[in-house]
Amino acid sequence: GMNTVLRKRQVAKKGSSLAESIERDFQLLGALHQSGLPMGSPKLVCTDDSVIGAPFYLLDFVAGRNFRDPTLPGMDAKQRQAIYLAMAEAMAAVHAIDTASTRLPQNGDGSDYLRRQIAALLQQYAANRTEDIAAMDRLLDWLPANVPQAAKPSLMHGNFRLDNLIFHPSEPRVVALLDWDLASIGHPLADLAINCMPWRVTIPGMGSLQGVDFIDSGIPGEPDYIAAYCQAAGRDGIQHWNFFLAFALFRVAVMAQGIFKRGSDKTPPGQAPAPAIKAYGALVRSVANQAWNLVDGGDD
Repeated sequence: GMNTVLRKRQVAKKGSSLAESIERDFQLLGALHQSGLPMGSPKLVCTDDSVIGAPFYLLDFVAGRNFRDPTLPGMDAKQRQAIYLAMAEAMAAVHAIDTASTRLPQNGDGSDYLRRQIAALLQQYAANRTEDIAAMDRLLDWLPANVPQAAKPSLMHGNFRLDNLIFHPSEPRVVALLDWDLASIGHPLADLAINCMPWRVTIPGMGSLQGVDFIDSGIPGEPDYIAAYCQAAGRDGIQHWNFFLAFALFRVAVMAQGIFKRGSDKTPPGQAPAPAIKAYGALVRSVANQAWNLVDGGDD
């Protein structure tokens, strides 16, 4: 019918076929739907390539509002605040899910997730590196050496951004969570730090909260947003927050370095890279410096 969404994958998850990946996506969504998280009910999975040329699954379409711009133009302060509080509560609900019910592979504790992620990011950076950035080199050493003590692992969305949420047509409440491609059993504070990136950096084409007046706009500043998450998650504060921010900033820098490298490789010899490509190069440096300043405690 008209109200069904078809999802297929271009790329398989590491170490599994496309069919297995789609099957796992479908199982995960089914488990999350049953756990009461806001999402369309998964209807059917098909791993037979001959039907549409790729494995796919179908799920119910959920109508509502999707916000691309984190500054939420056209709303009043009360509405904006309510949207942000609803986002914090939805993330806390994800982290409260029983991890065994997801059928995702459990990899020990939260520190295993962080160690594996950091190792993968180090490799990715090494493969795309184009120049020496002192702050990046320091982070490459500092991050693996300073992974916090194990925490209870939780379901981690992996890309929990405002534009991956569908809100009720008129109420400030999340009715669907989208884009579970990066879901894993991981660390809730890594998810929260990734979610907080708009307060910290401006990524081209993704919008940002930098320069927002948090009193006039109604959008909570980062400390108030984190407090709202902690309240919803039943946490009394956060330890090692700077580590998690540095991790999330490092992740942004590594992704930006990849985009910069691919763009530079496509630029004909003797020509300057396009301004959009150069912006990613500058982003690597500024984000790495910001991350290092957070963990170094210095002001250099």
